[in-house]
Amino acid sequence: MRHVLPAIDFSFPGIAGDVVRLRDLLRDALRLLKVAPPAAPSILNLACGRADETGVLLEVLRSGTGGGQYLGLDLRTAEIDEATRRWRPSMHALDAIEFRVADASLAHHWPAKTSFDFIFIRHQNYWDAPAVWDQIFRHALARLNPAGALIFTSYFDREHELAMAALQTQGAHLSLDLPHAKSRSLPEAPGKSVDKRLALMIPHCAVEHFVPPSILHL
Repeated sequence: MRHVLPAIDFSFPGIAGDVVRLRDLLRDALRLLKVAPPAAPSILNLACGRADETGVLLEVLRSGTGGGQYLGLDLRTAEIDEATRRWRPSMHALDAIEFRVADASLAHHWPAKTSFDFIFIRHQNYWDAPAVWDQIFRHALARLNPAGALIFTSYFDREHELAMAALQTQGAHLSLDLPHAKSRSLPEAPGKSVDKRLALMIPHCAVEHFVPPSILHL
């Protein structure tokens, strides 16, 4: 397994520790589901912002040493520029790391004829714009490979539950809802913390091929 390290430092104090804890949370999720990631997966990071988690995703969501396909999408040009400066210089010859400015709620902003093994959304904000997120989720589920997985984390319990319910309404299957015991609390809002919960959803048609017989709520 090869580590992908940032070419420039993270922008704010605490982020380096947060991404290490996210790495451990993702590893726990795959271990609990007994999932071995592909050697060279295709990974889409939606609403990625500065994409601080890029190295962690490439480290945990693949079992090989290279050959991964990674794409980060976000509406904000400044964040995409920063993500590109941070991660593109770290690109391994066998990796394809790319960042694009795009609106994931619009079908024509998605890469043409591309599907993904993993789609990741960090700190989705479903309750801020539910209709927009319903569109994003619909496009995401349509672009998952048959045995692929949509993984997301949330700042708040209630928002996490709303997002899980929205995805289930669209036909996704909840395989894992994992609370984060080491989540870092944030003082700006009651109950808010970094990657407070992680959910792993799969297309309903892939249930028999991906998960153990019972859904895990931990």
